[in-house]
Amino acid sequence: MMENKEFVRYATIIDIIKEMKKREYKIGRTALVKLIYLLQENLNVPVGYDFSLYTYGPFAKEILDDLDYLSYLDAVKTEVADGRYDILPGENSVIDYIDKEAKPFIEENKEKISDIVEKFGSFPAKSLELITTIHFVVNDYKENNIDFMEKDIARLIHEIKPYFSEDEVLENIDKLKQNGLIDIITQ
Repeated sequence: MMENKEFVRYATIIDIIKEMKKREYKIGRTALVKLIYLLQENLNVPVGYDFSLYTYGPFAKEILDDLDYLSYLDAVKTEVADGRYDILPGENSVIDYIDKEAKPFIEENKEKISDIVEKFGSFPAKSLELITTIHFVVNDYKENNIDFMEKDIARLIHEIKPYFSEDEVLENIDKLKQNGLIDIITQ
């Protein structure tokens, strides 16, 4: 039986939020979007979102629509303290229903969801923004067969996001290569 794609998306959001809570990490909307991006685009979990490059890095509006719908259903609740969001699991009965509908998908991908949260859950949204932007740009260049070197990526990202220096971008490219998140052949 194939799961309903909406339930797959809802269950993924809830599962990430539960994993974050388990580790006592706070999660806001930006971080949630970036963790789903990494899950889908780096670990190839077919969550079903379509990402494009936006102000704060890769973005899929449907994630926020789904999050709003889950709030409406009381499957998640959002607390705001000091202007910072913390999204938490909501009513168990609703969560159980969604989990049941997406059970095969969640069982198959539970480890990958846990891995993403383990690796990146403690990162501030700003770091996730930079990491996912690098990942997005590198993959975009590769898909379009554009020749590039690391310094080209650093220059481009610094142009798009002047608050990240080229050195900072290069340091993060190195980190991503070490973690096997991007694969760049250096000329």
